Amino acid sequence: MTQELITGTAVFDDEGKQVGKVADTSDVDKVGIITETGSRFWVPTAMLTHRDQLWMLEPGYTEISPAEAKTQQAERELDEANAETFPASDPPSFTMGDEGKGG
Repeated sequence: MTQELITGTAVFDDEGKQVGKVADTSDVDKVGIITETGSRFWVPTAMLTHRDQLWMLEPGYTEISPAEAKTQQAERELDEANAETFPASDPPSFTMGDEGKGG
């Protein structure tokens, strides 16, 4: 991309209607978009072009169903929660040695 996507930048569909604003650019392959209603969805970076000084979705990627947006949000939250669990815990402060092995 010749122009860099910045959080808060408006994104339009191929008819010139604003679909939302850039909310997350942390993923190399996808851009997070937030709509006026607060729905969030991810768009593959390849589906965005910079034309006429606007960021526009490629034709054919102008709509996302509420169910798909909800699924994407749930998956993102799950991924974030999973990332926060590593390491799961500190190692135990002691080890039992051979006594606890039953042998």
